[in-house]
Amino acid sequence: MSERAPHLLVLSGWAGVVETALSLGFDVSFIGNTADFSPQDMDVLGRCRYVRAIPAEQVVACLEAAHHIHDRHPLDASISFGEFGMESSAVIADALGIRGIPLASVAATRYKDRMRDILADHPHLALGWARVESAEDLEKFHARYGLPLIVKPVAGSGSVGVRQLTTPGELRHTLDDARFWLQGSYLAEELVEGDELYSVETVTLDGRHAIAGISLCRLARHPNIAITEITVPPPAPYDRHTENISRTVRAFLDAIGHTWGLTHTEVKVAPDGRPVIIESQTRIGGYRIFKMVEHAGGVDEIATVLRSLLPGGESVTSPHLPPTTAVGMVVSLIPPSKRVRRTADAELLRAVEGVEDFEIAIRPGEIPLPVAANTKRPGLIWLRVADHAAAERTKREIARTYWVEFEDGDVWHPSF
Repeated sequence: MSERAPHLLVLSGWAGVVETALSLGFDVSFIGNTADFSPQDMDVLGRCRYVRAIPAEQVVACLEAAHHIHDRHPLDASISFGEFGMESSAVIADALGIRGIPLASVAATRYKDRMRDILADHPHLALGWARVESAEDLEKFHARYGLPLIVKPVAGSGSVGVRQLTTPGELRHTLDDARFWLQGSYLAEELVEGDELYSVETVTLDGRHAIAGISLCRLARHPNIAITEITVPPPAPYDRHTENISRTVRAFLDAIGHTWGLTHTEVKVAPDGRPVIIESQTRIGGYRIFKMVEHAGGVDEIATVLRSLLPGGESVTSPHLPPTTAVGMVVSLIPPSKRVRRTADAELLRAVEGVEDFEIAIRPGEIPLPVAANTKRPGLIWLRVADHAAAERTKREIARTYWVEFEDGDVWHPSF
């Protein structure tokens, strides 16, 4: 009799993860919200042993469902590659004694004050910080560290609720904003200034950290800190920081006790050249960064960690800082917030050399909302090109091809 296939629990995410796991030979069960799944997605889920349509962020409900599944057909591992399933996946793995993302590293990265507290014991990774719950707390922090500083929710994501305070006026506005302080606890930190942010994608197997790819993320100008462009790998001269960033991120993962799974870590480089950890998550990066990493350097992050869960998976390895042979990029469309009369046909972008895909939600009669966080935005365009010079040519062609006309007669073309 042949051995049974390992039983993998996938929490949340998209049907492509389930499809990859099935293709590798796993017996798969799924817990997550399926409301937005397409008929094709539901066909993939139909190949799962069990499906429980429960929002993956409901940790206790997911744990109860996992117990029911485990009692009927024992699970071997629990995994999530998305924002909302990380905590539930780690709790389930720990409670059932099966393989999964380490509970300690999920807790350390999910709650920013916990991460800063751990890093305080590692001077080369530390940053001035404090948990603040009132205007008085923030005043004390400012008295110690001065400006600039940043205030962010303790357990937020996507830059929602984040404020950069660079002037006395911005500080005073936040101190006097009673509604802001009703939202709960915040983390105040020293602000590492600059419009460049590095994103580092890692694959950790048996405690060994391999950098799968590094990207350069450009930020909108202050006070809007949303990301406007991501490039894998960073172009010159920004690639000069790669080695230092790599060493810092690996030291960070050791510090938080991360031993298995993917991480997505954001880093800024201080004026003195020191890489500073901004935050990290035990998941893949957003905006399809994992696909850009695979295109540029050849590392399939998701398939690699899944293969390590199969019998014989202890022999699976991942290359560290693999050489890149191509460039992946995503650019944001951020038009003025005025009522739209008409737009260019977005389908024309498919004929632009280097454009791989796009999502554009700019509609006649609507007013595009201002982009103030890394959540929903009016448009995203993904590029897949040979090198950075080709990326610049594609961006110029996008700017010529796509436009928005407003009711006041103005015509906007993207500028990157």
